[in-house]
Amino acid sequence: MSSRYPADEGLAGDNLAEAIEFVRAANPFAQHVWGWDTGRFVDFRWGSNNNRADWNPEWFVTHCRIFRSGSEIAAIAIAEEGSEYECILTAGPDPDLVGEVLERRLAARGELGVGISLEFTREEDWLRDVCRRAGLAERDDTGREWEYDLLNVDVEVVVPDGYVATTLRERPDLDRSVIARCVERSFGTSVDLEEVIRNLEKNPMFLPELSSVVLAPDETVAAYCRGTVDPDSGICGIDPVCTDPDHQRLGLGKAVVRTLMANQRACGGRYTYIGSAPPPAPGTFLYRSLGPSREFVACEWTGSAA
Repeated sequence: MSSRYPADEGLAGDNLAEAIEFVRAANPFAQHVWGWDTGRFVDFRWGSNNNRADWNPEWFVTHCRIFRSGSEIAAIAIAEEGSEYECILTAGPDPDLVGEVLERRLAARGELGVGISLEFTREEDWLRDVCRRAGLAERDDTGREWEYDLLNVDVEVVVPDGYVATTLRERPDLDRSVIARCVERSFGTSVDLEEVIRNLEKNPMFLPELSSVVLAPDETVAAYCRGTVDPDSGICGIDPVCTDPDHQRLGLGKAVVRTLMANQRACGGRYTYIGSAPPPAPGTFLYRSLGPSREFVACEWTGSAA
């Protein structure tokens, strides 16, 4: 196979701004295909992965590869967790380009003895054809991506007596460890997430009004969610969405998301997206009750390192 893109380079400080602009220009295409928007890409650099870079300074160079056509970025391949999961961001549907990048990523992963897993919207038949030609195997209906039209979605916030829906803009004093505890209890993890939350605030796109919380009467964080906005394209993301188990079934999940959606709209947002596991995962009932404009179904394609 003759190579259109013979060289690739790792994400580093000197090409980061250029890579961010490439992803911004790809909205909403990348969002609709992979569930990646600009905010998620920037979080990749400033969020939990910063902790990985602390113990492995080459982490981003290894797990985010940039492919060029001449001097211009043509594609970015991202292994978000540094494991088998990866996505290949392009400016639009380009089977030949994605096919070549996938071939090169399979070869690179083969040298490391690691396979590959791609998860994307199953309606992208051109991308499914690329995966078939590469010898990957499909697993269908692996997740959901919920789209909300911020100009038409209901953002009325209702909370029980004694609870308060607010944001980090109004409550900058809120201890981040209390937010981390809500996330940890919601997802049942023992991982300390306080540093992750602090890293996300280093994101140059971070806006404190896009971190919303519901406070219980004792000032406990009962629910939390966080979002991003690209004001040029109007594409927004929401992740995570969580409610402390001691405060569930009170409508707090809906309240915290609606608080965020209202602020995303005020910041220039047009459409916002939330990812979830497929039904009957509990979150799917909340996200459907919020009135999505579209529901995308994901499929997963996997291949070995051979």
